[in-house]
Amino acid sequence: MSKGYLLDTNIAIAILTNERNVIDFVQQSSRDKMQIYFSAVTVSEVFAGLKHEEQLHAEKLFTTKRCIDVTLEIAKFAGTLRRDLIGKGRKLKTPDALIIATASIHELTLVSRDSDMNVVRDGLDIPLLNIDSNYF
Repeated sequence: MSKGYLLDTNIAIAILTNERNVIDFVQQSSRDKMQIYFSAVTVSEVFAGLKHEEQLHAEKLFTTKRCIDVTLEIAKFAGTLRRDLIGKGRKLKTPDALIIATASIHELTLVSRDSDMNVVRDGLDIPLLNIDSNYF
């Protein structure tokens, strides 16, 4: 059973832009007492695209309690995952591999809209939840 949710970068951005269906998901998760986390990779990706006036809102979202650092174990898992997928003729970007590895190692359900993340369903045994605009 999942210990909570790891939100991908596209979901974090949806939170910061107050997208209703994603906010509803976050609120429901809170009611269900399911913890929400972010990879340090997501924090980096989000901050790279922020306007200066948006930074304070992001600082409140990405607290130390909610963010998971990339450890050596996560980095090794991500590298192995990328190598294995390349051997099967599939490509996976390093940031996506690091986020997937974080979800796997911390036993979290990955929440994303990124079709590249569908790889987690292909034999990785990592739960994946896709929140699109019709989620609720």
